[in-house]
Amino acid sequence: MTAQILLDDCYLVSPGPGTQTDKSASASRKILSEEAVIVRGRRVKHPPPRVPLGCYSYTAYLSYFWANDVLTRDALGIKDGTVDEWVRCHSGDLPYAVDIGSSIKYHRNVTANGYRALVYSGDHDAIVPHLGTQAWVRSLGFPVVDDWRAWHLDGQSAGFTIAYSNNMTFATVKGAGHTAPQYEPERCYAMFSRWVLHQPL
Repeated sequence: MTAQILLDDCYLVSPGPGTQTDKSASASRKILSEEAVIVRGRRVKHPPPRVPLGCYSYTAYLSYFWANDVLTRDALGIKDGTVDEWVRCHSGDLPYAVDIGSSIKYHRNVTANGYRALVYSGDHDAIVPHLGTQAWVRSLGFPVVDDWRAWHLDGQSAGFTIAYSNNMTFATVKGAGHTAPQYEPERCYAMFSRWVLHQPL
C-alpha cells in the first residue's frame, strides 16, 4: 500500500469488471446487497469495492454506507434531492480543472502576512513522501529558527521537526501514512495541540 508502506496491500473482495470466480462474484454481490440495507430508504448506486474486515481501509469502506444513510444525511441537514450520493474518492467526474501547478506562492503569501503555518507529513507515505514536502518548504527560503530535531510523545520519538522564520513549522509524523491523523491520531493530536497552543513540539 503506497499510502502507508508498512501496511498490507489489501485485496478487493468484489471482482473487477469482467471477472467471474466461483467464490468472489456471487459472494460479493450477496454481501453488498446485504450492506445496502444499512442505507435506510435508499438503494446505493456506487458501492465501493469490499475489502476484508481486517484491512486498514475497511473503515473507509464503511464510511460510504454511513455517509449515505438517511439518518446521517438528516443530521447533516442534507435535503432530499439536493445532493446525490456521497462518494469518498472521485475519478475525473467533478466539474473542475486542475490548473494550479504549485501552491508554494500561496504558502509564501500566507506566512509573509504573519499567519502561522504547520506543514506535516507522515514518514511512511509513498504517495506524498515527506522528503518532497520538506523540499518545497525549504524552497520558500525562510531562515531556520529551531533546527531539525526529534519531537517526542510519552518518551518516544514521534517524528522530526524544524521551525522557520515567518512562523512556519514543518514536522514529520512517525509511522503515519498519506493521511497522517488516520494512521497516527494520538501523535497528530499531540503535534497539533502543542502547535496551536504555541508550545514547542
